[in-house]
Amino acid sequence: MPFTREAAIQMLKWGAVPESSPYSHKAIAEWCDRFWCQYLEIDPEPEIEKLLPILTDVETQWDLYLANTYSIDELRAGDFEQVLIPTEWFNDWLRQAA
Repeated sequence: MPFTREAAIQMLKWGAVPESSPYSHKAIAEWCDRFWCQYLEIDPEPEIEKLLPILTDVETQWDLYLANTYSIDELRAGDFEQVLIPTEWFNDWLRQAA
């Protein structure tokens, strides 16, 4: 997916309805992190700047969810492709992005 506002909104929509998503919540969180990293050293246009805290929150909440749900041994051994974070979080992020 390209790093655009439209793609970010689509990713959040897929996160809100994971059964119809081509991406896992893990993949969505990783994509959000890569998007955010594109703007570490440059000033984004306003529509992207508004999204960056949301994208950071997706990745951060993914990491926190894993850390609070799984043991250290499970974290070391798991791939987490099937793990779902609460879909309500994606709906909240969508509202923030509107």
